[in-house]
Amino acid sequence: MKTDSESNHPEGLIETDPFPQAANKNVLLLAALLFLLIFVTDALTPQSLVVSILLDIPIALTGLTLRKKATVSLVLLGLFANTFAGIINARTEGSIDTVALLNRIFSAVSFFLVGYLTLKVQENAHETGVASSERSRAIRENKIRTFLAGISAQNSPDRLLRELTGHLLTLFSARGVIISPSDHDRWRSATYSSPDGLWFWEAGESLPGGLSLLAQKSFSPTWISKPSLFPILDNNQVSKGVVARISLSPIDQEADSGQFLYLFILEPGENSILAILTEIAPIIEEVVARVRLLSYLTQYNQVLLHRNSVIHDLIYGVSHDIRTPLIANSINMKLALDGAYGPISDEFSSVLEQTILSNQSILELSNSLLLLSRFELDELNLIFEAVRIDCLLMEVLFDLDPLLQSKSLCLVTDLEEITQNGDGASLKRMFQNLIDNAIKWSPHGGTVKISSKRERSGVTIDIVDEGPGVPDSMHSRLFTRFGGIHSGSGFGLGLYIAQQIAKRHDALIEYHPSSPGSCFRIVFRTQEILL
Repeated sequence: MKTDSESNHPEGLIETDPFPQAANKNVLLLAALLFLLIFVTDALTPQSLVVSILLDIPIALTGLTLRKKATVSLVLLGLFANTFAGIINARTEGSIDTVALLNRIFSAVSFFLVGYLTLKVQENAHETGVASSERSRAIRENKIRTFLAGISAQNSPDRLLRELTGHLLTLFSARGVIISPSDHDRWRSATYSSPDGLWFWEAGESLPGGLSLLAQKSFSPTWISKPSLFPILDNNQVSKGVVARISLSPIDQEADSGQFLYLFILEPGENSILAILTEIAPIIEEVVARVRLLSYLTQYNQVLLHRNSVIHDLIYGVSHDIRTPLIANSINMKLALDGAYGPISDEFSSVLEQTILSNQSILELSNSLLLLSRFELDELNLIFEAVRIDCLLMEVLFDLDPLLQSKSLCLVTDLEEITQNGDGASLKRMFQNLIDNAIKWSPHGGTVKISSKRERSGVTIDIVDEGPGVPDSMHSRLFTRFGGIHSGSGFGLGLYIAQQIAKRHDALIEYHPSSPGSCFRIVFRTQEILL
């Protein structure tokens, strides 16, 4: 088993500098010793030998260090040593040899030439190294892009983690990849590996000491070096590996935050694995969080759809099934009032009339609930055609005339002949709800005004009453479901249904206070049909 230092720097898996610091120092030391030896030899030998020409050797050696300063320094020192050795030779021999002097001048020129060539070699080597580094980085970035594209396309947490093992295996040219989630200090049930069948600790077992000690600390990708993690290397018959960890963010407030995902890369062949893992770990964490959230929302949406379906079926079933007995009951009570079952007292007649009104109210609620459920599930089959708005309003007023007469209301109409594209039945229901609302809130003997006119923005229809108006506190929820419920306001569905019908006709119902009363304005944004 390897030591910590051996594990942290496994052979062949560390990014190596082609000219490491130790090698640079050795080369510089050798160049310095050669320089000193050549200088001493030159100073002690006859000037005719001119040993200084050998100073080109240490100058050339500095090219291996890729240090321009060292090359320039030795060139300058070479010039000084060449001159100083010539002076020593001349004093020793008592004269200056012309041939020796020319040789020393040639030596000085050679220093400049060798120094220049050495600098050019260093420059070319540097450019080659940069180009090689750029190629390696481009290859690495391409691998990372391919890796991220592969995992970003997944929308299932289980499938994502299975695909992630294969992509990591390819990215790092590894012999194996294991991904396992943890819950606090224990491994969870699901473990993913590529290839299949790799050894790992059993679900429910405690995390090895080397990991459990770091559970509450930051965790950067690192080589496996702790003895407690050696079983994953030994049992999978690999000599080295890297471990990384990403956090599993809670997807709701009740979820625990002590969950992590551990990545084990066994015997990777990528030299830059630690740098790459450090770079992609936050992205993996983000992708995993997004997919987990998407899966949670999908499941939650399915639950909501099921609940909505149950509620819809309940409302639809109750509303539909209650209609038959209500209608039958109303028919029987009307027959009783007409004397079909024999004479009845005035007191009993009054009770029957009140019961018929109550049944009618419940029947209206049933119809509203059925219509509401169809609106909510978008099950209305509207048939759009050319509809005379003025004629439709007159039909509604004719149907509601008994209510107008019962309150001695004065009806004022100002209707232009307007044709609009729409569903006649649903538009009639919208007008009926609004006009019925105006009649309901108008005082006895009051006035109800209905008008329609063309404007540049479209067609506008006003329904005005002289009632008490709508309190300011109710304006914001006037067209919401059950938003109009207060004393004497009914079930709070009429205005909501009217607004839904308007929206499906590219129209909008607005409320404007009047003096006195209220004005409900319908604005059709689409232009009138010209026949």
